[in-house]
Amino acid sequence: MEAYTWTFAKSFLVFLIIVFVSESVSTKLKWFLPMPLVFGVLLCIGFAKHILPEDMLLSANLVSVGTIAFNVLIVHSGTMLDFRTIKMKKTETLHVVACSLIMTVLLVGILWPVFGRSLALLSPGAIIGGGASCAIGSRWVMDKYPSLSFYPWIIFMFQGFFAMPFLFWALRKEAKQLEDELPDGAEVARHKKTEGKKKTVDRLPAEYKTTAWYLGTIMLLTALNNLLHSTLLRNSGINPNITALLFGMIAANLGLIDRAPLFRSDTYGLLILSLMGLMANNLAHTSLTTLLSLVAPTLFSLFIGTLILAFCGYFLGKRMSIGPYAGMVLALNSIMGYPVNRSLASLIAKTAAPNKQGAVEGALLSQLNFSTTLISNGLSVIIIGILVSLI
Repeated sequence: MEAYTWTFAKSFLVFLIIVFVSESVSTKLKWFLPMPLVFGVLLCIGFAKHILPEDMLLSANLVSVGTIAFNVLIVHSGTMLDFRTIKMKKTETLHVVACSLIMTVLLVGILWPVFGRSLALLSPGAIIGGGASCAIGSRWVMDKYPSLSFYPWIIFMFQGFFAMPFLFWALRKEAKQLEDELPDGAEVARHKKTEGKKKTVDRLPAEYKTTAWYLGTIMLLTALNNLLHSTLLRNSGINPNITALLFGMIAANLGLIDRAPLFRSDTYGLLILSLMGLMANNLAHTSLTTLLSLVAPTLFSLFIGTLILAFCGYFLGKRMSIGPYAGMVLALNSIMGYPVNRSLASLIAKTAAPNKQGAVEGALLSQLNFSTTLISNGLSVIIIGILVSLI
């Protein structure tokens, strides 16, 4: 049995303390200082000063669990892409897809001559994606370009730094506009569930749907995806993460798998923690010199990418009759994601009249949740999956 510097209990406890402190600091500062940035800075200091051992994450078994998380999160994200919602919100869908693609094309064109091909192709998907998208980029270049493997994660660290002021301003403007438009005593709109043909997955009684069931259905799709890429798609050049996302999306829309299975199994939080563990382990093995060399490209990429999304969101939103502020919210929220967006909606809704706060918060959350699901969970995986294959 391999001996580590610290015991499992000590390593995992210290990791959890760092996560808790990072979350607390970010929450206290109203998320203007992103949690991943605080988390990364604390870890960087700890590893650089040799306060934390480099094998801490291995000792805590977070690398192993993080590998599980990486495999199941992509399929889980695919299950959350609902064809009916996308069809109902055609204009919003076209808007967020257009903003993301314009940002991708312009950002790659700007970064390529300045920082080179690899950094240019790694940037867009990481900017509009969550931890899973950043893990895809990091793992893809780890063998060929190990010095670049932390680049997607450092984008993740600074991700909300530039976007938060724009998003906060746009949310306040949109909330004010909603307050003026909503009648007194308005309630949060709720969609009634329509009774239709019972889905295949619903035929299994609820008492049998345990954690093993939910994780098992995800892993079944993951295994089928791996089989596909070891046979029919072996030399296709198609990124397996893209097909994993499509497997989840198609299976959920056909009723063959439950939507958002990780939420239903109460395992999402643990798996996100383990994904943060993958980031921490990568940081532990990245030299300070390499890390510092990535800061300038990261800040420049995020600044330009955020500006493009903000302007596209504003002007396309105005042009497509969504509204300029709603357009900015839809485009920029992809950089923030859950749970920050929920907290922001609640905070900003409190500035509305007491009898309209619930309806304002509900309307804001509807916009935020839609863009998070479509861009962060879906489009970002496709974009980074395509671009990293070109590196």
